[in-house]
Amino acid sequence: MKSISHVISTVFQPLLMPTYGIMLLFVYTYFGVIYSHQFWQIVSPVILFSFAIPAILIFLLFRMGIISDLSLKVRRERFYPYLITLLSYSAMIVFYYRMHMPRWFMMIMAASVAIMVIAIFITLLWKISAHMFGIGGLIGGAMAVSFYVERSNPYYMFMGLFIIAGLVGTSRLILKRHTLSQVIAGFLLGFLVSFMFVWVGART
Repeated sequence: MKSISHVISTVFQPLLMPTYGIMLLFVYTYFGVIYSHQFWQIVSPVILFSFAIPAILIFLLFRMGIISDLSLKVRRERFYPYLITLLSYSAMIVFYYRMHMPRWFMMIMAASVAIMVIAIFITLLWKISAHMFGIGGLIGGAMAVSFYVERSNPYYMFMGLFIIAGLVGTSRLILKRHTLSQVIAGFLLGFLVSFMFVWVGART
């Protein structure tokens, strides 16, 4: 059971959530039709800034002994990895802004930054689940885009995403990386911030 939990935690790690979110846009929204000719131009930055750069720098922190574990089990060691991710996400927003992406799209990116800022402050006092605010942000953003941009309700997709969220949360509990309250708090943080940001972006 723990081996399966490790696989789930790896496949749905927080750094990959923005990439999965952009990929979903190409699958279930008109975004995929309008920007089909710019697929790699849009996907490459999110892979670079939200996954590759933070992953490499966090690995360097590990090699330097600044963090003791790549999974960031120790709460006090999460500050610098979170800060690195925050700065890299901010650079990603600048990149997309220069591409003149839609406002609601930019708000998805802004939500990621806002979640990281909140998570940094929470981490100073308490350990919150990064995996869960990652998947929560993905679901919140997807729902807001569906309801307020697409005006649709792809409930099969939502069912699948909530099942994945349940699997991720259960995996974190099985691995004893978080308590139930930390898992729930992480999901709610990601979901609510992403939903509200995209909702605002779609209305303006």
